[in-house]
Amino acid sequence: MNTIKLARDLMYARTKLNKAPSWLLTELAVRKGAKLAKKYRVDPEIVQISLYLAHTIFSRVWQGKIQEHHEQLSANFVKPYLKKWQVSPAKQDIILNAIEAHHAKRTTKSKAAEVVKNAECFKFVTVEGALISFHEFGIRGISMKESVSKVIQKMEQKLKLLTLSECKKEAAVNCREIRRIFKVLETNQ
Repeated sequence: MNTIKLARDLMYARTKLNKAPSWLLTELAVRKGAKLAKKYRVDPEIVQISLYLAHTIFSRVWQGKIQEHHEQLSANFVKPYLKKWQVSPAKQDIILNAIEAHHAKRTTKSKAAEVVKNAECFKFVTVEGALISFHEFGIRGISMKESVSKVIQKMEQKLKLLTLSECKKEAAVNCREIRRIFKVLETNQ
């Protein structure tokens, strides 16, 4: 059974239903997660499955109740799928913890969960991720000024959650560029 494909397909269907989060941001996190899994020698399947399933319950409403609790809601939602897909109980525990802990509201219990958290946060501290987010806010009808503010707010929030040294170093460089780009957008309004 190709569990990564099953998780990807489920997340794609949920993204269409929820109209969020951005599919491009999901794929950005999964790509980073695969690279980090290799570097930190953790199971890439666990990392990719966790990243695909981390936002199965989500909403476009900025800081609404669903967004605020999506980690636990998503973990609860995917439990029956993991069983149906015959994911071992040990892997299920790691995946569920990675989903629940990806915003640091819970403690990560494994290196794989730490990799997931960093990959998930990292997407918002890249120029590509910032531009995707900015575009998504525009699609939602949010003003340019407010979209710029939200992108910077999200970037700063996620920057604080990074724990892996390589991610922190790369993010520091990226964030300077993001701030420069969005400063230009702010001044041209």
